[in-house]
Amino acid sequence: MKPNRQVLAAIVIAFAALCAPVRSAFAQAATSVVGSWSLVSLTVAKSGSEIDLLGPHPEGQLIFGNDGRYVLLVLSSDLPKFTSGDRQQGTAEENAKIARGNVAHFGTYAVDPVAQVIVFHIQKSTFPNWDAEVQRRPFTLDGDRLTYITPGAFGYGSSKVVWQRMK
Repeated sequence: MKPNRQVLAAIVIAFAALCAPVRSAFAQAATSVVGSWSLVSLTVAKSGSEIDLLGPHPEGQLIFGNDGRYVLLVLSSDLPKFTSGDRQQGTAEENAKIARGNVAHFGTYAVDPVAQVIVFHIQKSTFPNWDAEVQRRPFTLDGDRLTYITPGAFGYGSSKVVWQRMK
């Protein structure tokens, strides 16, 4: 009876040792994106070249919480002020520029370190077609610079989004 317990204990220890690196790698990859990020650029591939989707100097923040939740907000730097001073009374032109000049969504996220993908579980978005979607975005992390690709974004083709870690 004693040898069987020893064999079982050895199997349990070996299994735990084999699983530990995988868990550790996942935790390391997930925690490596946790924090606040400032938008550097958001470009879209169109007709073989990259164009600034929200103009030359968009602004934005992406916050990855250590609880698995995130919030993303990106705005064109030249959004118009409402002439009326009342956001419920915007002109058709003001409303159209504002609708085209922002991207925001929130929800939960996961990091797949093997595939180098951030998985966004979008709860709500300023682009309602993305509500309740799950989107996978290939990413690279180079020091404090995070870059990911949003495939087929906005009907133009893929977009490249670059973020800088805020300190």
